[in-house]
Amino acid sequence: MKYSRTIFLFLFCFLVATTGFALPRFSSSTDLKCQNCHIDPNGGGMRNYYGAAMYGRETLPVRAWANDSTMNNFTTRLNDFVSFGMDMRTLFIYQQQRDYTSFNQMQGDLYISAKLANNILLSVTKTLFHDFEIFGIAQILPANGYVKVGRFTPAYGTRIDDHTAFIRSKTVFPLYRREDTGIEVGISPASITWNAGVYNGEDGSDPSNGWIRLVTTRAEALFRLENLNCSLGGSAWYNNGLFGTLTMFGGFAGASYKDVTIHAELDLKKDKSTLGTNEFISYIEINYLVLDGVDLKFMYDFYDPDIDYKTGSESRYSMGAEFFPLPGVGLSPMYRILANTPGNVRQNEFDFIMHLFL
Repeated sequence: MKYSRTIFLFLFCFLVATTGFALPRFSSSTDLKCQNCHIDPNGGGMRNYYGAAMYGRETLPVRAWANDSTMNNFTTRLNDFVSFGMDMRTLFIYQQQRDYTSFNQMQGDLYISAKLANNILLSVTKTLFHDFEIFGIAQILPANGYVKVGRFTPAYGTRIDDHTAFIRSKTVFPLYRREDTGIEVGISPASITWNAGVYNGEDGSDPSNGWIRLVTTRAEALFRLENLNCSLGGSAWYNNGLFGTLTMFGGFAGASYKDVTIHAELDLKKDKSTLGTNEFISYIEINYLVLDGVDLKFMYDFYDPDIDYKTGSESRYSMGAEFFPLPGVGLSPMYRILANTPGNVRQNEFDFIMHLFL
């Protein structure tokens, strides 16, 4: 099989996970769920008080430099009821094949949230390239469960911050708008999380025209074996659109031991529209914490646009670092090698991402 190497690497990560991990890499190293740092139970987006004022400012950056630049009584809370946040990512890119250089504004998100009651929260996100996210979340179900309703990103896979990763750029998210209107319910007893959602679904656009098209579900379990943090999960996506059905099934696993974290995801995407393709997407990431605030990174992406044919696949190798010199500042230089078939044309690329966040 032409992607046997990818499957072998995923199985390697899985075997490590069964002797240790958690997702994504920050969750892996801390053995905490994503919702410990974010107001969205699925992770990503606005950070809560712990994620913004504690983990993001005290744990991530270089400690000595962070201590020198710490502002006393820093908080993202405007008052006891309203908080704010932001994410800004600017990319400098150099592509060797075309001798091309450019700056690209990857992200510019502003967040605001308001507590309507002790267990009810309203969140609004305004972005540069999409309309907005707005949802209310009520922590009213048993087993630490919730109901979320509004316009937001359906839960699928692992929410990594590299938008160019094939599990983001080759799945449904480029063609399907990031936000959709619907309802999601979930529970989070102990170390297990599970959710399911229904949405309008037709390219993420409103309204549904009388037909609810999209259903998603995602589950994840965290566990610990001696000194190893472990994670294992899966997700599913079913969208019955105007031009046929599109389904995705995926699994993810990972491991964290001391200063090394690994996570991987495999996805099978079936497009039963006029294209009729069966696509295979995978991603593996290895991080090594050299010292506080500095990670070395290696990533491998693989994409097969149709597993029924022997040509057309893409592989990408990325290596670099992630550096958090000060609270709210992230710098990530990355060198990437892209190999396509047929021809095995290599398109080397250098990326430098500057990230500011609250």
